[in-house]
Amino acid sequence: MAKLRCKGTIIKQTISASLTAVAQITDFNHDGAESETFDATTLDTSGAGKEYSQTGYSEGGNFGFTIFYDDTLAGHQAITDLVTTPAACVWNITTTAATAAAMAFTSAGIGFGFTGAMNDGLKADVSLKITGLLAYQT
Repeated sequence: MAKLRCKGTIIKQTISASLTAVAQITDFNHDGAESETFDATTLDTSGAGKEYSQTGYSEGGNFGFTIFYDDTLAGHQAITDLVTTPAACVWNITTTAATAAAMAFTSAGIGFGFTGAMNDGLKADVSLKITGLLAYQT
């Protein structure tokens, strides 16, 4: 059983129709996808347990990452451009797996915020709302 190290993971965004690596990422996360359900409990349901059924849809979730922010980097400018001029954007995540294939997704929305601390560099948190589903490595 392999344990993948995160060092070497590359996250790319589409800039001018070309996938470009985002520089200076310190961490990333996917808050999880889930299949959508609805309450299917009826008056004649036996027992006390509520029943659920699938709608046939799944929610892609959100993908986020933190960067050491540098407004002179084209990739960081492209991120803030998506805030000021909203547009869908294709992203790829490539891990260090021996058979690494990019996990692709499209973001429909973006969040951007930054923090500064006396004992740290200027950091920005980026959150991406996934439209559809992330294409998982399988």
